[in-house]
Amino acid sequence: MKVQPEALRGSTRNVAVAAVALGAVGVGYEFLRDPARAFGGLLIAGLFGVLLSLGGAIMIAVHVLGGARWWDPIREWPVALAGLLPLPAAVVALVMFAGRTSIYPWADPEVVAHSQILQDKAAWFTTPFFLSRTVVVLLIWIAFVWVMRAQLREHVAVGSEVSRKRLARTSALFIVVLAPTLSVAAWDWAMSLEPEWFSTMYGVYFFSGAFLAAIAAVAMLLPADPPHARATRLRAGVRHDIGKLLFAFSAFWAYIWFCQYMLIWYANIPEETTYFALRQSPAWVAVFWLSPVFNFVVPFVVLMPASAKRSPRLLQQVALIVLIGRWLDLYLVVAPPLAPDGGFPVGAIAATGLVLGALALIYPQGEPRTAPASALASDGHVVS
Repeated sequence: MKVQPEALRGSTRNVAVAAVALGAVGVGYEFLRDPARAFGGLLIAGLFGVLLSLGGAIMIAVHVLGGARWWDPIREWPVALAGLLPLPAAVVALVMFAGRTSIYPWADPEVVAHSQILQDKAAWFTTPFFLSRTVVVLLIWIAFVWVMRAQLREHVAVGSEVSRKRLARTSALFIVVLAPTLSVAAWDWAMSLEPEWFSTMYGVYFFSGAFLAAIAAVAMLLPADPPHARATRLRAGVRHDIGKLLFAFSAFWAYIWFCQYMLIWYANIPEETTYFALRQSPAWVAVFWLSPVFNFVVPFVVLMPASAKRSPRLLQQVALIVLIGRWLDLYLVVAPPLAPDGGFPVGAIAATGLVLGALALIYPQGEPRTAPASALASDGHVVS
């Protein structure tokens, strides 16, 4: 038995429309004031949406490959998240094509002329090669998401061994392809904002953030007290499982975050420490430490008891905090090199409101659909 995402209620749609309108005004104002910050804000919003959608696709692939059945009642949420990918992908592409000269130092010939490191990387950062990588990576992700969603729908409808194996092969290939493409995307779109700095953990850092964001989004979107609760049997067991995933992958993200920070701090090599030195300057240090608090400390402490994972309201509140933490994490990646002195993130907040509002408006709508009641155990878990 499963449930589809509910149609947007009138009040929610009004909020989404207002977010789009106010976001557009805010982004326009930021473009007049500082184009670099405006493009930076769009990059933050685009990356947030792309990683959220990719996280949904990762959830589909992982559960298919693992043969998981507990997630059947809620699988429509990660499927819906994955389907939103084209819109934030278009935002990222817009920044790459129209804004790269405003935010990337390697796109400024004067900066390159005074940096031996950038001169050594010149072949990688040629404009045609850079833009080609962006287009290819985004199209590969969109194609995989489209195929996986179509094959999942087919398997749900048909339920044959052939359709299951076809979906499993596509999911396995997606995971294999995701590793290098996500790493390249992280290097190009985020790490090259500070092109003389590097980290070999950047790809897995982005992967952990994407998966964590999707888990948090699914946990927050689960109806706390849906009118069709008995029909869908969305009970504490399934919610508990989502809570455990959120708890576990907040710890995984923290492990990757700590490994990157600790290794650079311990080695204390000047060309590596510049990244954290900037983010621990007075203008950024408060936001720097707030990120691990939101992404790890809060979910780890609050979701420790089993009762907390089963509480609809509490789980939603923790999930919202984690999603704010995911945004803060991306804000810390993009904003400091563009605004070393800090300042209120007008462009980033406006662009995020614009993109999230648009995503809410195109979020799949429909009435809840259910599978036969025999497909579920009494606690809401799917049985063979």
